[in-house]
Amino acid sequence: MRIALVSRGFSLSWGGAERVAVSVAMELTRAGHDVHVYAGRAEAAAAPPDGVTLHRVPSGGAFPSAIKVLSFNRNLREGLNSGGYDAVLGLTQVFPLDVYRASGGVHAHWMRLRYPNRLARALKYMTSPVHLAVVWLEKKIMEPGNHRLIIANSNLVKGHIKGYFNVADADVRVVYNGVDRDVFNPGVKRFREEVRRRLGVGDERVVGLFVSNNWERKGLATVLRALSPGGGVTVVVVGRGRKGRFSRLAKRLGLGGESVVFAGTTERIEEFYGAADFSVLPTQYDPCSNTCLEAMACGLPVVTTMTNGASELVTHGENGFVLDEWDDARTLKGFLTQLADGRTRERMGAKAHEAMRDFTWERTAREIAGICGEAVAIKRKKGAGPR
Repeated sequence: MRIALVSRGFSLSWGGAERVAVSVAMELTRAGHDVHVYAGRAEAAAAPPDGVTLHRVPSGGAFPSAIKVLSFNRNLREGLNSGGYDAVLGLTQVFPLDVYRASGGVHAHWMRLRYPNRLARALKYMTSPVHLAVVWLEKKIMEPGNHRLIIANSNLVKGHIKGYFNVADADVRVVYNGVDRDVFNPGVKRFREEVRRRLGVGDERVVGLFVSNNWERKGLATVLRALSPGGGVTVVVVGRGRKGRFSRLAKRLGLGGESVVFAGTTERIEEFYGAADFSVLPTQYDPCSNTCLEAMACGLPVVTTMTNGASELVTHGENGFVLDEWDDARTLKGFLTQLADGRTRERMGAKAHEAMRDFTWERTAREIAGICGEAVAIKRKKGAGPR
């Protein structure tokens, strides 16, 4: 098939969505498909993977974010109209298309969680119109005629799509993200000594790894409140965030440098998995967190929440723990106490690794390609031409 893959970004060193775009494009190409990637931004110094054709889509970089979002959609049409593609696969909010993968979840649902008060939510929409633009695009995608099939990366997201947009159950397929098993595997333990020495963390410390570029939404405050001053657990925070605010919170909670280490950003996250004993992410909302899947593949127990689609792969008490409420620091403290035991971590970590054995990017791309094939068949049956 000749497939147009649309993504806002395309990079292995940026956030989860950009990494997913590269991984899916590579695997679709390896499977023999002619893949053309349309992206608003990509690493300037990095060439696209072999066999992948990259098209950059202008999106009005000098304008406000809402205009960027809408102009990306408009400018994309010009490139796609002349491509003669069998299937258009969207990893971001664009329409019309054949297959939309809602890897970012449902933005309207996140806005309700973040701003439960209707007046506050309306004010946010007015003051930050990018949110209004994204919600509008989501609604347009879900309208009949603007898509063939929808892919969710968890049953959590599938339920939100059905509930918010009244999409038929048969039109929404669940395909979990994959993990690069060559990078994320128990062999990362070889980095343990060197990374801990660099961070100033002793080998006797039990290390929990918190990975995120959105510390508020992903629950870092809950993690800090769950730590015991002078206890044996150190949380290493990797990613971008408001360090000053959370450093002050740690100080108010009586947590010293032995309890919290802010490690900054990295392009080699696997080294930090190797230095850690478990992963913790009490997120308020996450469609399906890649960091949880990567940690499990590396043999780490995972602590997360029911509002994370990745929790569907966690068996509570067996390969990790699942919080009912993202801000429940008391229950999280109890989970951390259990993970302080080395034998418990070893048992859970082995089961976490085993649970991720079949979740590869090859499998993800194969399932996505199959769904694109279904969309093409639906299109041909209705007598429609290429997008």
